[in-house]
Amino acid sequence: MTVTYYQLAILGNVRALENLAHLLDKGAEYARANKIEESALLEARLFPDMFNFARQVRMVCDMSRLAVSWLTGKETPKFADDEKSFADLKTRIANSIAWLKTFGEADFKDSPTREVRLPWAPDKAYRGEVFLLQHAIPNIYFHLTTAYDLLRHNGVPIGKADYLGQIG
Repeated sequence: MTVTYYQLAILGNVRALENLAHLLDKGAEYARANKIEESALLEARLFPDMFNFARQVRMVCDMSRLAVSWLTGKETPKFADDEKSFADLKTRIANSIAWLKTFGEADFKDSPTREVRLPWAPDKAYRGEVFLLQHAIPNIYFHLTTAYDLLRHNGVPIGKADYLGQIG
């Protein structure tokens, strides 16, 4: 079986975002049950120089959309970075998923050879294949894992099954 760019960039990203939404549900429930202000979890970070939990969630959403945009040449919607609750972050996730689901296999026909230039490194061009496999997917899972770790570090009762979601 050959895995397609559509499967990696759309189905893979949608799955990651759905699993992240599940983690947010667990975080919100934990905050409610323990009478913790949601902002305490949304602002949580493991070290002062790292992004907080809310920014980690935004990064998963944004890179999922930007990767598809850069691989297909289509404009990505921009979202304000103003979420103040788990519900707000879940809306961002839902909006990202909805946009990703507008794509089909045909949208990725030129993706392997498409030139991708990252805004923070405009002098360097990457083939779509290199960009997706060596930057986009690892970056998405880095921020997803960090969001998971921040919740877990702050006592939210989540485990590997919550991170992986349903298989099959």
